[in-house]
Amino acid sequence: MAKKLKIVWVFTNIVLLLWSFSAKAQQRYQTREGSIEVIGSHRDSIIIANSNHLFVLINYENAEIELMFSPAILHTSTDSLNVKLINSNIGQVLLKGQLNIPYVETLQHPDHKLNFGAELYLNGKTKRVFVNGLLIHIASNETISCLLTLNFKLRLSDFGIILPKGWNNEITIQIFQTVLKKSN
Repeated sequence: MAKKLKIVWVFTNIVLLLWSFSAKAQQRYQTREGSIEVIGSHRDSIIIANSNHLFVLINYENAEIELMFSPAILHTSTDSLNVKLINSNIGQVLLKGQLNIPYVETLQHPDHKLNFGAELYLNGKTKRVFVNGLLIHIASNETISCLLTLNFKLRLSDFGIILPKGWNNEITIQIFQTVLKKSN
């Protein structure tokens, strides 16, 4: 298991490095390797669906962010729920917003508390959500500069998604994303 984790870690760093070369000219960073957790509950049980295939685009110059994923990429510990996610007709989920900082600093900086409004496109509907998070500098890394964490809550019924009895209507979304050093 440790060997597999090491291979995944090396592969992720290679992908991040390759993306950094394409990001130099436009000072935008993009990856398909962001992590997402969708946390909900069924009766008295917490259900977590997660994936490491979140698409993230960050504009360093103006601190705009876009996150995109399909529910089909999410996986839980329950096979029947995984089948429902794969066969979901919800389509792409998109979150677009402006971080409450003027630009994304990739050199040494204090932690930034993030709280901003963003547009969430889900199931053909658009709603404004309030997002919290942190941008934490990671010292002494050649490629990665920061860790970006975001979280927000939403009610699925606001997006026309009605769950069967026993499921809680409110879910929490958590995002974990590394940020590459800005090129000069």
